[in-house]
Amino acid sequence: MVESMNEGAVSLALDGTILYCNSAFATMIDQPLDQVMGHKLSDFVAKGEVAGLADLIARSRTQANRAEMSLVSAARELPTQISLNPVKMDDDSDVIGVIVTYLSERRSREQAQEAVRMREEFLSIASHELRTPLSTLVLHLGLGERLLARSDIPRLEKTLRKAKDQADRMTELINRLLDVTRIASGKLELELQPHDLGEIVVEIVDHLAEAANKAGCEVRLNIEEGIVMQCDRMRPQQAFVNVVSNALKYAPGSPISITLERRGSEAALLVDDRGIGIESDDLARIFNRFERASSATQSGLGLGLYITREIVTQHGGTIRAERRRGGGSRFSIILPLSVRPRPA
Repeated sequence: MVESMNEGAVSLALDGTILYCNSAFATMIDQPLDQVMGHKLSDFVAKGEVAGLADLIARSRTQANRAEMSLVSAARELPTQISLNPVKMDDDSDVIGVIVTYLSERRSREQAQEAVRMREEFLSIASHELRTPLSTLVLHLGLGERLLARSDIPRLEKTLRKAKDQADRMTELINRLLDVTRIASGKLELELQPHDLGEIVVEIVDHLAEAANKAGCEVRLNIEEGIVMQCDRMRPQQAFVNVVSNALKYAPGSPISITLERRGSEAALLVDDRGIGIESDDLARIFNRFERASSATQSGLGLGLYITREIVTQHGGTIRAERRRGGGSRFSIILPLSVRPRPA
């Protein structure tokens, strides 16, 4: 059974001498099996870790221990995790049993498991979020058919507007899912042209005027004119919309300030709100896929800020979130005015 293991198996004398090892361990250190036994285990670890190994072996005479350590051979250095346990033999002699796991293999398994978990979470969230507008769209279309049969044109027009709103929401959700796929595959390509960032911000505010009115948010603009950036116009526009929409969603009934200013060779977009704020522990993770702040009760895919970060990063910029004194949040996007796009 030990010989069939993928992990290395070693029995050590209390002074660290190898009494036995399986073929997997010999393969890890690129040595013939019969030339390993009788050597000290310290002969096969990185020089800087010899002292740590000696201390680990000493502690493992009476209790189990675990540590990460690099095995070395003439050709390579191998990251491993070694687990040591004291063992009492039939003749009452004491040895230390060691299991050596190649970390790259373990990490590959963990990454595969994480990918499966993320896929299942993705499908669960996507199906839930798409089901709501789809169900509403079907209801509106069914009502529209009945209104058309009765020639109730005013109510029919109102119903069709609501149906279009749900179709637009589905389109936005699907586009976000497609953007995640493009980012993951490195196919989020940029077409760089000079664009006035102030014009982009004003267009966004005009586009979101109805949403701001529904949220009861007064949008206050402070735009420095003449800030021109080499960018793919659609992508910064998408990033700015995501950040401003996020403020409208989580700060209803309070003013939102949007500032665009030049900082040397960079442009800074600052979005301040006075909403529920973001907990300190959530400030970094909200830019990950499928993440929303723990205090948030809103629905959504949890992709908007992730896509925003990727767009900003690909333009050579940075984005950060922080808590505002007195409540609320600030999102800061810093973009170089002349950029060479980074790989997606």
